[in-house]
Amino acid sequence: MDDTSTWSAPIWSLVLVVAAIVYSFALACGMPFAALGALVAIALPRREAFATVILGWFANQVVGFGFLGYPTDASTLAWGLALGISALAAVAAARVTYNVAARWPMMVRAALVFVVALLAQQAVVYAASWPLPSHPSAFSLPVLWQIGWTNALAFIALGLIYRLGAVIGLAPSPSRQAAG
Repeated sequence: MDDTSTWSAPIWSLVLVVAAIVYSFALACGMPFAALGALVAIALPRREAFATVILGWFANQVVGFGFLGYPTDASTLAWGLALGISALAAVAAARVTYNVAARWPMMVRAALVFVVALLAQQAVVYAASWPLPSHPSAFSLPVLWQIGWTNALAFIALGLIYRLGAVIGLAPSPSRQAAG
């Protein structure tokens, strides 16, 4: 392990947490947790991947409740927790997919990791909508389309930043986490 790999993972984690803060201000509760989950699964070892997504979720909650005026009623707090669980599900599903598709070309593998992360994240949100209050249109095709595209664009944008960071040594190589 060279000196670059010892500090590139914390730097990349910090970049993603800052991105979570920016996305939280820009999109409020439209935070692209699936994109975040897929990226950490590709770039970081297991422990750092889960820690980074938890920090991203926490940053989103701080922005929402502290700056954007989310209500502090029980259902909003429960939805916040459900979103955190959905982000963890995205990481878990993405990591399994990343490792199972180890022999696939990286672009195909990354796309598959993203799709699986999005499906896992949205499955948890859908499951949470049964006991928690939600609007009937929350899972309509236009809303799901918007969520998918928001996450896809975030995944592409952050993926490009990740590739640039990997080239200059500020982000870990994707092959680093495969065994982790």
